[in-house]
Amino acid sequence: MLFIWGKRTYGAADKVGNVSVKTMFGHFWYLPLFPKTSYYVEAKSGKAFELNGLRWRSVLFGYLRVWGAVCAVIAFLHARSEEGTAALPAYLLCALATAAVIGSYFYDRKTQREEVRQLRLSMEKNFGVALDPYECLESLQQEITAKAQANSVAQLDEDWHKQTIRDPFSDQHQLELALLRARCDRQDQVLQQEVLKKVASRRE
Repeated sequence: MLFIWGKRTYGAADKVGNVSVKTMFGHFWYLPLFPKTSYYVEAKSGKAFELNGLRWRSVLFGYLRVWGAVCAVIAFLHARSEEGTAALPAYLLCALATAAVIGSYFYDRKTQREEVRQLRLSMEKNFGVALDPYECLESLQQEITAKAQANSVAQLDEDWHKQTIRDPFSDQHQLELALLRARCDRQDQVLQQEVLKKVASRRE
């Protein structure tokens, strides 16, 4: 008997532009069993950026969209084999499972945090990939600082991004890069709150 197992990504979530979060699962017969690692995945190139932990929304969607579809098909086939009112529970289960799978896509779009979405769009504008540096395992601070330095006539110091964010007269392009650079400082939660407030105020 042929057994098919391996690793595969499931559970696309938090899509911005061509980039979404997906989770690598160990699978058996393409049915996701256990999550391993979450990534930002660029749809066109397939380029992946490992995240600094599992993203449970992606994990949930990975299970729901596959196992929910399997449940719906099994319930439908069972309902077809029954007669009259005996088939109603199976049809109801099929409808609920189908609604859960479809609803996951609408829920994902409706619950994205707008400030984070704007940061990812800024990252796409400046670096070609819509990801949030805060979520990435590998720090992107050198790449962001290098781009900011190329736009600056003065030598940037270590805290250039904090100074730029707090300066009300900062150049808008440099401010964009400073906000992205600040997202690399995951341990500084006060700074992260400043960043999100600044992004929100720029949209008003």
